[in-house]
Amino acid sequence: MHQSTHPTINVVLLPSLPLDTAGDADFGARIDQFNPKAKAKPSSGGEQDEAKPEESFPAKVKRIWLAKTGVDQRTYMQLFKGALAPTIAISAYQSTVWAETYTTIGYLCGIIAILSLPILPRAKYLQTMLTSVLVVCLGCAVALLAMFCTVHARLNSEGQQGSRNGGPGTSGLATGGAPTSTYNSSASAVAGVWLFVQIYAVSTYRANRPQFTIPSIMYAIFANVSMIYAPQFSSMAQAEAFAQKLLEAFLTGFAVSTGVSLFVFPLTSRGVVFNDITAYIASLRGCMQANLDYMRSLEDSDMFAPHRVNTAGDEVAGSKEAATFKAKMQALTGLHAKLNMDLPFAKREVALGNLGPDDLQELAKGLRQIMVPTIGLSSMPDIFQRIAESRGWDRQLDLSHATVDEAPNEEEKIRIESIQQWHHLMEKLREPYGRATTTIDEGLEHVAITLRLTSKKPARSAEYAAESNGDEPQPGEKGFAAYYERRSMDYVESRKDILRSWCSVHGIELPTNFFDDPYREDYQVPEAPAWMNADPRSPTRQRLRRQLFVCLHLQFLLWNANRKVYDLILHVEGLQASGKLSRTRLIVPGLKRLRKWARSMFAHDDEAHDDQQIDTGTNATTVYLGEAYRKKKDPEHLPPKTAWEKSSNMLRLISHVLASPESAFGFRCACATMSIAVVAYLHQTQTFFTRERLFWSQIMISISMSPTAAQSVRGFVLRIFGTFVAMLVDGHTAGVLVFYFVFLHGGVYIVVKHPPITPVGMITQVTLTLILGYELQVRKVGVQVATSNGQAYFPIYELAPIRLATVCGGLFLAWIWTVFPYPITEHSMMRKNLGRSLYLLANYYSVMHETRISWISPSAFIKFDIPIGGKFPRQQYQEIIALMQSTLNFMALVSLASTTFTELQEQDAKNEHNSEWLRDFRRLISQANVTSESLTTLLSLLSASVTSGTPLPPYLRVPEPFQLAQRLDEMDQDILSVRHIAEPGYSSFAVIQIGTRCVIDDLRKVLQLVKELVGELDFSYHIVSTTDPTRNSSSETLLYHSPFAENKKD
Repeated sequence: MHQSTHPTINVVLLPSLPLDTAGDADFGARIDQFNPKAKAKPSSGGEQDEAKPEESFPAKVKRIWLAKTGVDQRTYMQLFKGALAPTIAISAYQSTVWAETYTTIGYLCGIIAILSLPILPRAKYLQTMLTSVLVVCLGCAVALLAMFCTVHARLNSEGQQGSRNGGPGTSGLATGGAPTSTYNSSASAVAGVWLFVQIYAVSTYRANRPQFTIPSIMYAIFANVSMIYAPQFSSMAQAEAFAQKLLEAFLTGFAVSTGVSLFVFPLTSRGVVFNDITAYIASLRGCMQANLDYMRSLEDSDMFAPHRVNTAGDEVAGSKEAATFKAKMQALTGLHAKLNMDLPFAKREVALGNLGPDDLQELAKGLRQIMVPTIGLSSMPDIFQRIAESRGWDRQLDLSHATVDEAPNEEEKIRIESIQQWHHLMEKLREPYGRATTTIDEGLEHVAITLRLTSKKPARSAEYAAESNGDEPQPGEKGFAAYYERRSMDYVESRKDILRSWCSVHGIELPTNFFDDPYREDYQVPEAPAWMNADPRSPTRQRLRRQLFVCLHLQFLLWNANRKVYDLILHVEGLQASGKLSRTRLIVPGLKRLRKWARSMFAHDDEAHDDQQIDTGTNATTVYLGEAYRKKKDPEHLPPKTAWEKSSNMLRLISHVLASPESAFGFRCACATMSIAVVAYLHQTQTFFTRERLFWSQIMISISMSPTAAQSVRGFVLRIFGTFVAMLVDGHTAGVLVFYFVFLHGGVYIVVKHPPITPVGMITQVTLTLILGYELQVRKVGVQVATSNGQAYFPIYELAPIRLATVCGGLFLAWIWTVFPYPITEHSMMRKNLGRSLYLLANYYSVMHETRISWISPSAFIKFDIPIGGKFPRQQYQEIIALMQSTLNFMALVSLASTTFTELQEQDAKNEHNSEWLRDFRRLISQANVTSESLTTLLSLLSASVTSGTPLPPYLRVPEPFQLAQRLDEMDQDILSVRHIAEPGYSSFAVIQIGTRCVIDDLRKVLQLVKELVGELDFSYHIVSTTDPTRNSSSETLLYHSPFAENKKD
């Protein structure tokens, strides 16, 4: 959903995160609650078994409560706020002054207080409230204009005749000072037209601008209520009195909600961001620990074993450690998405704090740079699986403890040898990788402590201090950055030992100081193993090089993560040195940022990232984008040039708007609304409509309709469930405000903790308020006043089922008009979104910041779509989505590794040898002519076919990966020799090789799956005699061009 709207109305697909967040005062919750393993350090000596104290009963209850409900102190504050606002609005009705002011529409104050969502962070809430107030005022103005038309339509048809005192045959008093009149067909027809136009316009705009979902709901409620009573007024004085009371009820609900949001447990958007950063750091630490656990599991497992299938039939990683790592990475991805959504609001917020908007942006950027190599580390299980598939090892065998002598054939022997080699390598890598992980963990902890996101750790024990010589600074202490840099350099040096271990495993014995001076001409490999003298294209040499590349791939990612953490440490300590972290100041967004915020509020696309752009100066770089980034060309019209062409071209926008999917959705909403509203505009049923409160069924249509059938089915079921639950509760809590407040917590809990099923929570609260608010209203003003608006009085045990039936009827009609006259299913939306994502992938280098979330969102609703005809190919779509995410991750790794070469150029002056190797390598790369045009073309074709549903062109293939290593061997065999494997650029080259290969493998699978979905054009034909008895099984094919036949065989 667009970030300018509330996140609980149209929830995103990625792991949903609760709204309970820490405030700006303490910069968020403590980091240790997110990562309980963070305090544990890998033991360098023997394991210490300490007796754990017995858990007390209150501690046990608290632990179980948090595990089951997730409701801590901060979460309950949000639940309290959400339940308090409508409780205040309904409780205030017990005041005589309040009851006399709002008479029979006082319950609207509580409903508006619920729909205003006071649990939102301050910046989001104020933005939503500002637009809601403006929209409701606009709705009031339009309602007055519509009522002016209806009044004059009545006067023109019947003059000054007719009862206008709310007597028999009327709906009584709509509100104080607004008596209704008898039925008039002209006024009813005009009101019906106005209602249709308003619902159509607001629903179309809501579909086109999702950030206005909440204000659009407010407008729809105002329009529905006002247009039901509009044809029953005979003078503008009555209409104005009614509109004024209705507007006052809305604004009062806004006021109550605003007061609760700003003064009861205030929650700032900056506090949400700091909590996101806290959780982000903790998640990174958890991912690094999970990676270490997975690496250590490779010491005695078969890393080439196929992925196992769980009880649900889904393919999962082959080991528990790999599955844990993947799960932690998914959580990290969710946090990354949430931080990007919350950050723009925090940067626009006026607050007392320490860090400014640019500082928050830099922190988010630093964390994102650490996340990229972490994603690469999580791809290690996939890399091993791809190697197994390419070698034909993906069988149901676990050879982790097999010996070479047990191998039944040569291929299995090679597999066992590879497993044993990896076992030996992982044992050698255990200590250096453990130290590197500990260093990164301490660096992240230092960042959290410096930002005051967590408290300092307790002092080291005497044993630990003695072991570390007592002079190493702890995270959070002065001098830690220099200590971290020394630890990082130790890891860089240990990489040489790792590579020496790899050489030793494969029969290459190197001197201790070989990598200190690899250019010694007097060095020769003694008794070089046979594989080194083999042809570079031989299977053995390619297999061992692939193994070396995987090892270098892992080294590079750890080294890169280490370096990015160090960069973040320097940045955070720079903030501390400047005094920003210790000085509280008033933070006000700049004028330019406010202008961008104003534009983003009304923009169709998400322009939040504009806030992340740096102001351009005199030395700015201009980037000219290609045709793909410009507006699509119209094949029927040339670009307008003359003044007439440009002015008349604006008229075409009207047809474009009317023909848009948003307009179709608005038309459906209007038709569904009128399906019930027409009852109020007929002579025989006008008073019945008012008496039985059918306008709430009408309002539910405007609130609940969604652009696609599956979302409407889902909302239909959940809203009915929520109303049913509310009806059951009300049977036990009639008129009891305390219990009303308590039961409201349940609805708010669903909104806060389970955003995907928000309709249950919202409708539960609204129905509770409708039923109890009306009952309390009757008890305060009496039955005579309560029925003065034409609504019949029902006791609570009758009113609740009536409300349930009313809501169910409205929701059923909303669903009918979603699938009629033709359904806009989640299936078609998912196909089009998939096509758009493929098109974005075609832009190889900029896709990282374009889309991550939109692919997953539609697939979450597929199971709610009612199947008509054949089944939807859900499995193929899910596989394509997963492959696209994998492709995106490997593209990011290739981009990350490519930047290393640029950064290494800055170090040329410091190391002459690196300069010589890099110079030779760049020269050969420039001659290799590595391009990605073929991949871009392929992805563009896939996008077009999936979006339009047309078959793929014939004979379409994925280009083979450029054999860069082979090409470099042919040009200069020394460039990738053993003497250079310790070069930092060599590791980057290995990452590029692996990443590119994996991208090609993924796209090959994507192409095959897309062919299954949309088909492939086939111009072949075959001729068979009708007398041939085998004609139906003939496979002989004749083609017009024989070269095509050859290609077809390929």
